[in-house]
Amino acid sequence: MKQSYVKGRVKGLSSKQRHSLELIIRKRHPIDQCAEKITLENFADIAESLKQNLHMIIDAKGVCRLIIVGCLNQSTQILSEIIHLKRSIKKDLRLITCSIKFSSSALIPDRIDAIAALDLEPISWLFFASNRDSRGLRNGSLWSQDPTKANGWNLLEQNNINELCHYKYQKELPKAFKSIKEAESKEKAILLTLSSGDVIRDERNLAELEGLVRSAGIESLGVSSQSISCSRSQTIWGKGKLQEVALEVRKGRGSVVITDRELNPGQVRNIETILDCPVIDRSELILDIFAQRANSSSGRLQVELAQLRYRLPRLTGRGRSLSRQGGGIGTRGPGETQLEKDRRAILRRLEKLGRDLKNLQMHRSRLRQSRKNMPRVALVGYTNSGKSSLLNSLCNLNTRKQVLAENKLFATLETTTRRLIIDNKNGRPNEILVTDTVGFIQELPAQLLEAFRATLEETLEADLLLILFDLSSPDCFEQCNIVNHILDTLGASSNRRLVANKIDLCESLSLEAISSLDERALYVSATSGAGMKRLKQALANEFWPERSDSNLYEDKK
Repeated sequence: MKQSYVKGRVKGLSSKQRHSLELIIRKRHPIDQCAEKITLENFADIAESLKQNLHMIIDAKGVCRLIIVGCLNQSTQILSEIIHLKRSIKKDLRLITCSIKFSSSALIPDRIDAIAALDLEPISWLFFASNRDSRGLRNGSLWSQDPTKANGWNLLEQNNINELCHYKYQKELPKAFKSIKEAESKEKAILLTLSSGDVIRDERNLAELEGLVRSAGIESLGVSSQSISCSRSQTIWGKGKLQEVALEVRKGRGSVVITDRELNPGQVRNIETILDCPVIDRSELILDIFAQRANSSSGRLQVELAQLRYRLPRLTGRGRSLSRQGGGIGTRGPGETQLEKDRRAILRRLEKLGRDLKNLQMHRSRLRQSRKNMPRVALVGYTNSGKSSLLNSLCNLNTRKQVLAENKLFATLETTTRRLIIDNKNGRPNEILVTDTVGFIQELPAQLLEAFRATLEETLEADLLLILFDLSSPDCFEQCNIVNHILDTLGASSNRRLVANKIDLCESLSLEAISSLDERALYVSATSGAGMKRLKQALANEFWPERSDSNLYEDKK
């Protein structure tokens, strides 16, 4: 079975040139040294005759597994073609590059070569010149990976290849490489943002994006930002900035790049072409968080529907699968591409999910019909504003009936309804149905709003909407406006009442600011219980003004 290959710009090579490369690829190299000197001399002579850079990949046993003719940035595609090899070629690789443009004044590889070399994860990189100096020697440099360096590489030694070939790399390479190479289970990402010039606004948007990344279980390696005035329509970010990000991804062993705005399919493809790694926009990140949080069958149904609606226009084929034609009845003649099959499969799935969603809407409509004689209150607000905590505290729920409340964005997706019992000295207790709904966020994907309409109908048909917002957040007023805008978009016509949460974490100036915005605003702390009696009394006054007990206004908290 063939285990060594010549790839790259091989078209147009003469039979003699191909034979020369085949002879090079058959040579073995020392296990405990960089390379075999005579083989490198012949390698350089071939590069001179071809007028092309040559790259050689050697495995841990000294076997040359791959020769690349031309640019090194073809390596990702080339490696994907030979994954059928029984032995992994990415284990203790040695990379050797013979450059026809190499000179003593330019010992550092360019950025594109550095990025491609980091993709290969070699244990060492020998970079040398095809031409000889005045002494008749070929000069070179030896590198090892180092994420602290600007280009991701650390210069170990600079010398002629006679000396570099005898470098005892297994003993002398920094021990830090082993810790760098160890794979981590947690996914890592670089955040790519656009700066509007408003420093405060940009910082808040970045903080929210970082919160979404943490909620998705992704580790942030860093942030790369560019002024919005420099944006391009095809890639939004400039090519130079994207190349910087590509290098940072390789240096930090990142697996994905996350943008702070929604991208169209063409922009995603253009950016991925430059970065050579997956790109996820803000909307897809939110969809991924929803997919992680969905536990019930209804939640999973709505999330899958939203994801498929988002991915359908972004559907692309994989490599040569687009040129493959299906067989069988209905596909004869011009045939059918794999992309068309995938699109049809998604459309069939969307049709089924749409029917299931209608059944879910009818089921929840029947539930609401059975509760129509009881007042209904919906807790709505920005994500992580404390809606679940307020429901637990307001209804005095025990551990078994409590709703999950965590300090993270979109901790809960499921609509939960609980009974609130308010004591009444003049008769039987008052009962209210309180519903905790999914949190809102700015630029919430339209696919989510449409898919979660069955859930949001609980909000639309409630008798009273308690708009909860985090008073300790510096952006609380803007968040409140976003929630009201989304409710208007959904067509919510119920009465609304502002509830300022986390009053124990803010200053008195914030309370005064809310009072100027809405004199009827209520102040509570879902964790400490402050303001709960006043909130209950306000609810009693809303639905039973003739039976309300004014003594409940005396908040002992």
